[in-house]
Amino acid sequence: MSPRRRAATLAFLAIALLAGPAAAAPHDGARAGAVGQALAALRVATLAERIAKLQAQAAQGVLAERARRALAQTVRRFDSAVQALARPASPVELHEALAILALIAKEFHAWALKPATRDNARGLGERADEVAWQAVKAARLHGLDGAAPAARAEEAAALAARAARLAFWRHWQAGGSSGERLARAVAGLHAAVDALHAAPATPETDAELQVADNQAAFLFAALDDSRTDARALETVAKAADNMQESMERLAALHAEGAR
Repeated sequence: MSPRRRAATLAFLAIALLAGPAAAAPHDGARAGAVGQALAALRVATLAERIAKLQAQAAQGVLAERARRALAQTVRRFDSAVQALARPASPVELHEALAILALIAKEFHAWALKPATRDNARGLGERADEVAWQAVKAARLHGLDGAAPAARAEEAAALAARAARLAFWRHWQAGGSSGERLARAVAGLHAAVDALHAAPATPETDAELQVADNQAAFLFAALDDSRTDARALETVAKAADNMQESMERLAALHAEGAR
């Protein structure tokens, strides 16, 4: 399997893996820490998706200066998030998954620092898919329920960035499968948002979900418009950033409420 096809397969499997059954949950005394570490692993995936989106955005000259500033900030957040992941000695499968994630993240970091060009953006995107797959695997091994509202919100944050990145790739005509992968990302994003609307809520989570809904409406409309109008990519870039940030806040609210 070619590296490009492997990366596309990993991105698809990451969503399927998150939706599957969780590993055996720890006892109550350790569960809060395990859930926190699982969500921290998912945040690594979210930040990788954001970095890949920002590099593609900068490479196309869409709000380029803003993208470059955000890229530098997000790389620092990504590095901190990876370093903050605990690496327990057992179970062995979890330890190995986190060790592999650290190695993949190191390679991803090196690619993130390369100049923003079409070829580099594509290479970084393929490595973002690998980071996302491995991070989701680690989260699952921590016992995270992929249907939990905090996990769904984090998934939506990552998918917002992925959809924007794939819209840039579609504009580049970077690979024949970009449109198909974008359609899958959008479908996954719709599903995650619908699940969040059905989840138990508080006034705070309802308010934040409304903010995310507003940005989702802008994002979905701009994704459609960008098929024929490159100017819509500015709205794609802004709405994806805003939706991702809102979903990160929503994930934190749901995680706090679950403790």
